[in-house]
Amino acid sequence: MLEDDSIRRSYNSPLRLQQREITREKIMHAVAEIISEGYILTFSIKDVADRAGVSYGTVYRHFPTRESLLEGLYEFATEILEQDLSLKSFAINELSEVTKKTIEVFERNSTVLQAFTMVLATNNIQPQSRRKRDRKYLDIVKKNAPSLPTETATQAAAIISHLHSSLTWVTLRQRFDLSAKETANTLEWVLRVIIQDVMRQNKVFEDQ
Repeated sequence: MLEDDSIRRSYNSPLRLQQREITREKIMHAVAEIISEGYILTFSIKDVADRAGVSYGTVYRHFPTRESLLEGLYEFATEILEQDLSLKSFAINELSEVTKKTIEVFERNSTVLQAFTMVLATNNIQPQSRRKRDRKYLDIVKKNAPSLPTETATQAAAIISHLHSSLTWVTLRQRFDLSAKETANTLEWVLRVIIQDVMRQNKVFEDQ
């Protein structure tokens, strides 16, 4: 029993966990590069292993299917965002100002974020972290505009969440050829208008 406990502790040691995380990051960056090159529908686990410089078995232990690789990419991208953009402390009137930092994070991790945006556009993936992030925006709206009807609050949260998404960033940067600064300024302006209207409507319902 003592020997089994020792083996278990060794397997879950900080060094072992750190090595697993480094390997996972290598795999995720490899997937992002492959997808960004246009191979979203044709890549294999072996392709990812070769690009990451690890064995097929190593990738398979982390992600046994292409679908799990794609879902893993979304979770990885979400973790990147949440490292710098925790939504816990934001008041609704701060969201437009946060846009500049959001765009900076997107630009700094452009390959990963462009890749997972392509995944969302071509695959029916609904990761738990995505739903969790959407709920955070709804919580912000409800907390700051408590008199709004649920339907109105949900609609406001949906568009705010979408405007803060990498899909909107990619669209403005690539389809409309806006610079990073122009993209941030555009989103900040739109969010400010929406938030002002949300607070106006909240006051109307509050006074009824």
